[in-house]
Amino acid sequence: MSMYKAWTLIALAGMSALPAMAQKATLEGTWKLNLTKSFMGPDHPSSDYQLTKKIARTDEKISITDIAMHVSMMNIPLPDSTTTMEVAADGQEHDVQVPGGFPGVPPTTAKVAANWQGCTLEIAQRGSGFAGSGKQRLFLSEDGSQLIILVEQHSTYFDSEQRLVFDKQT
Repeated sequence: MSMYKAWTLIALAGMSALPAMAQKATLEGTWKLNLTKSFMGPDHPSSDYQLTKKIARTDEKISITDIAMHVSMMNIPLPDSTTTMEVAADGQEHDVQVPGGFPGVPPTTAKVAANWQGCTLEIAQRGSGFAGSGKQRLFLSEDGSQLIILVEQHSTYFDSEQRLVFDKQT
């Protein structure tokens, strides 16, 4: 009977570890913005606009690289850009280099806190001055083929929300 109890305890311990392992989704990979499935809010990009996200994770940090091409603002072409932000998903606020407000603008420093909420990575950002604050929630579709990012931005001049849908690249 004690052997039965031992195997039962081992099985229960293994099963209790499954939810903990499922807490962090695998957001790593290369993702391309699907404009037709996205809600861009106040942004109205041209039809040839492209945004690719590359997400990588090391033991301590998550690196998010944005590659933007054919960017324009009010029909004025802006330079293509590649920017990277590294965050620690520990729930603590850190000074982080974040991309400038527009392509070609140098990065700035902001207070950034990232943490996992189940299978969703939440990144909260506070800038200084007119930069305002924002929040991004990154999660995968049920089948894992799409990365969905819910974006909230608040500043002195406007508030906006976006729902960005990215397709997994192979």
